[in-house]
Amino acid sequence: MPLQERNLTNHEKMHLHPFTLVFHGKQKHLENDFLDDYFKSSLSVARISCLVVFLIYALFGILDQYLFPEQKEIFWLFRYTLFCPLSLVVFFVSYSSLFQKRMQAIISGLGILAGAGVIAMIVLAPPPVSYSYYAGLILVFMAIYTLSKLRFIWANITCWLLLVMYEYAAIVIADTPAHILINNIFFFLAANAIGMFSCYTMEYSARLNFFMQRQLEEEREQVQHARQMLEERVTERTKQLVDANIKITREMNERIQAEEDKRQVQTELLRHQKMESLGLMAGGVAHDLNNILSGIISYPELILLDLPEDSNLKQPILEIKKSGVRAAAVVADLLTMARGVASKHEIVCINDLVKTYLSSPEHKEQASFYPRINFKTNLEPDLPDCKCSPVHIQKILMNLVNNAFEAIPQSGTITLSTSRKYITDKTQMNSPLDKGDYLLICVQDDGSGISKEALQHIFEPFYTKKEMGRSGTGLGLAVVWSTVQEHRGTVDVKSDEQGSTFTVYLPVTQEKMDALGSTGKNSLQGTASILVVDDEKIQRDISSKILTQFGYDVHTVQSGEHAITYLQKHSTDLILLDMLMPPGLNGYQTYKEISLLHPGQKAIIVSGFSKSAEVQATLQLGANDFLKKPYSMEQLGKIIKQVLQ
Repeated sequence: MPLQERNLTNHEKMHLHPFTLVFHGKQKHLENDFLDDYFKSSLSVARISCLVVFLIYALFGILDQYLFPEQKEIFWLFRYTLFCPLSLVVFFVSYSSLFQKRMQAIISGLGILAGAGVIAMIVLAPPPVSYSYYAGLILVFMAIYTLSKLRFIWANITCWLLLVMYEYAAIVIADTPAHILINNIFFFLAANAIGMFSCYTMEYSARLNFFMQRQLEEEREQVQHARQMLEERVTERTKQLVDANIKITREMNERIQAEEDKRQVQTELLRHQKMESLGLMAGGVAHDLNNILSGIISYPELILLDLPEDSNLKQPILEIKKSGVRAAAVVADLLTMARGVASKHEIVCINDLVKTYLSSPEHKEQASFYPRINFKTNLEPDLPDCKCSPVHIQKILMNLVNNAFEAIPQSGTITLSTSRKYITDKTQMNSPLDKGDYLLICVQDDGSGISKEALQHIFEPFYTKKEMGRSGTGLGLAVVWSTVQEHRGTVDVKSDEQGSTFTVYLPVTQEKMDALGSTGKNSLQGTASILVVDDEKIQRDISSKILTQFGYDVHTVQSGEHAITYLQKHSTDLILLDMLMPPGLNGYQTYKEISLLHPGQKAIIVSGFSKSAEVQATLQLGANDFLKKPYSMEQLGKIIKQVLQ
């Protein structure tokens, strides 16, 4: 067949059933190949999901002890003798050859078992204890739709079956009051709708990726066939056609390069879409958790103020607070990955941040676990300043250094260094980097290195190659990647058999560092009037009690509309304004209306999670500062003192 008659491009569109997402029509033959590919790509995540669900289900036994100790033996019987062993059985069965054909059904059955257990606990536990287990059923829905790697049709069957089981149990067995039943149906339907959308999107993306790979392979075969035909024609042509054949060969090589560039762009796009999807989900969950953690962190501080020094309750309450702080750190990782957290950037010296981290108890404790590893530093003096979030940059240092420790099997050396580099042209590393002046943080180890396959995935959330018993949730490098993106930088990785080197690029700033003095606890007292605006009752209570301890005159309202109504008749020195208050006015809209009533009104924006653009817009409108939930008494007292002064 002549070359010009051969179709070298395939513009065929993907044909999927709109409800089952199955290839149909003339693409029906692709379904079995996709299922094999989906199984291979999902197997490791499914195994990890079994272990994660095992741990979470087991740890929630603590909740049984706390909420309903009278029936904890029955709950624990289900948790530890039925579900947890079966989840481990599924994990080990996943290594058998039969698992591929039965994976969806097995994981679906495990999900039904998990949900049935929670439904049984809801039925057995009397109100209001049973209300806490409703959230557990929503967690089961979330795990089935987003974590278990079930296909859309299987996930739907599983979750809607659980919803029917709950309705039957709630109506026939538990005789649940109508208003509670209607409320639960609303939330469970909403959870299923969100889960269906997420699961549908993930499977559609997986099928689209598979289809595009197939299209690319077919085009490569066609290009290869065309090249072979050209070579045969070159041998038959006379010397006068040699130049023309060389030109054709050059054009074909350019086309191959263009196809390779196209593949790289597609891969990067899919990666960004995946991280964006996970980030949105993580950000929404983190917002609710931060509101909950506010009570766990702040109430112990208030209780300790009234306890005598020799009280037996002092140590347990301190432990509750510490647990809340640790949980808040995990939520902070989720927020960082979501890349929607409105962090406060400051002008700092990178070397000072490195020294602060190296002197921290966390680093010293980590280093004590590896006495045979030599830790070196090489900090270039007189570096320019950087505008960044100090907390997040120290989190980068902690994650990279911890990874370096764990990458060295026995003994070795880790080198932490800082330097400066000017990028003359826009360059492509893990993400595009514009030309300009950058500060470099480099963590180098002489461990065993990272495989080429793993290098393509190390910045993806929940991706980890660490062994059981070693630290790591799979979020560490995802947090690093999200943080440097938030700071308009990047992170570059080089690895071979001699070790790995992670280099973080952060842009230099020309702004000058503010000389801010520290605020002692004795100087946090005040006499100003403060209006607290928050839709969460517990958050209003916490803020009110803390501010009252500091001597302020406090008034609280539950929405932006109530705040506007209050300020139409009253005035206040400062407003503590929550950013997200659905379904009414948000913080930006509220402050905009208040500014019309009281121009120049002082305000501090408070949020557990918010889009940076909205927070920035409120600050530009005249708000004085931003405070992230959960916060301590000292943090709240300091920022209020600074704003009022």
